[in-house]
Amino acid sequence: MQIRSRTPASARARQPGAGFTAVSAPALAGAAWLAIAGAAAWLVFATPLMARLIDLGSGGPMAPVTAVLALAAALTAPAAFAIVGIARLGGAAGRARARGNAMPPVARRSDQLPAGCTVLPRIRLPDGRRIPDVVVGPHGIAFFEALPPAAAVRRSGEHWEVRFADRTWRPIENPLARAARDADRLRRHLEAQERDFVVRVQAAVLGDPGAVGRVDGCAVVALDDVPAWLAALPAQRALTPDRLAHLQEILAELT
Repeated sequence: MQIRSRTPASARARQPGAGFTAVSAPALAGAAWLAIAGAAAWLVFATPLMARLIDLGSGGPMAPVTAVLALAAALTAPAAFAIVGIARLGGAAGRARARGNAMPPVARRSDQLPAGCTVLPRIRLPDGRRIPDVVVGPHGIAFFEALPPAAAVRRSGEHWEVRFADRTWRPIENPLARAARDADRLRRHLEAQERDFVVRVQAAVLGDPGAVGRVDGCAVVALDDVPAWLAALPAQRALTPDRLAHLQEILAELT
């Protein structure tokens, strides 16, 4: 049975291309300003314009003042245009770096994932909880949450503490238990959207399986092993192409 798209136009508009536009537009503007600077410099230094500006033989008593002002403008305009262009390019480069750094680790390696898998860098559940690295594919849904840096963590059983920037240790929720609860939240949301089909949702944290033991409902996967781990997940036979497309639309509404 064909499932119609339920994605509103506003959700369809939020595509990764919007981030590309935010980077490319300032870059194109910067290149344009540099081209203008080059054209202005050519006009001033490679044409007779400069000689005409400093020609004091005509123009009356105000000619010297007019010549000085025009000459100052002619000499400073190319540099000013170049500064604007460089500033725009610098801003574009900064946005590109920020955009790259903001991508979670699995999304940065999306080209290494098994065929048929699509990764959403982040989704936001209706209750406000954000879930990173959501991978949709024949297996259903799997997502990967990062553990705190090992050097800044100490554990005693289920008790976790993290050292913050002020060098104080503070208790945090067990990241594995939190990821398992996130899987339950996401599963309930999907069940409310698609009542005639239950999607398998698998939670995982990125870390060393030998150092962090898994808990019920959450696996521990090394980042380099993510593609193989996803490929080993059993396919959900009832997840037809139409249902998979509908599932992707539901998740797109949460991006």
